[in-house]
Amino acid sequence: MPDANKKFSLVKPSVNTTFHIDFDWWQERDSNWRIFLVSFLCEKHQELFSDKDDSFIIDAVDPETAEIRPVDGVLHTLMNHCAKKDDFIPDNLPMIGRIFRIFLANGNKPLTPLQLSEMVNRPARTILVTIGGYQVYKGLRPIQAKAN
Repeated sequence: MPDANKKFSLVKPSVNTTFHIDFDWWQERDSNWRIFLVSFLCEKHQELFSDKDDSFIIDAVDPETAEIRPVDGVLHTLMNHCAKKDDFIPDNLPMIGRIFRIFLANGNKPLTPLQLSEMVNRPARTILVTIGGYQVYKGLRPIQAKAN
């Protein structure tokens, strides 16, 4: 059932629309999202997080502001360590899997289908049709403009 507080966008995404992993959307719709992310951790960190509960929060330093803030431990470790390893994005992954891992490896910085096209060696239109349609895969969604 759609959330009454969220507005539905009638703007159709283009190859220049920026996308990201919308973790809020994903958490609301998939209770196993955390288990899925733990599976991407390197072996060392899978062991470390195996006995932690779902709300394992750590303090992280923002590299730009030096502000210390609480963050999800699994997600922070995944994006700042495990996703930086050379073998994190295997060549034989399906397109959605590669795109998802690209966002994890780049700290979930927004990318357009044109930018992703160069990284996954697929046409931008193919990427757009796949991640820009009604069906949402792994939380990959367009960045929504904030309403004033």
